[in-house]
Amino acid sequence: MSHLALLVAFSGLVSFVFALLLRDEPGEQRAFGVKVFVAMVVGAVTAGWLLGRI
Repeated sequence: MSHLALLVAFSGLVSFVFALLLRDEPGEQRAFGVKVFVAMVVGAVTAGWLLGRI
């Protein structure tokens, strides 16, 4: 597997667990999970891009 695929899989699992643990309502869980997932993927890709520029 590529690093990006592993990053997406890990981010998906972590965001799923965080959403279940930190929010009570299903709608809130879904929205929170998507926000955490996007933040993790975009943050990691941005950090990788910045470190590649050094």
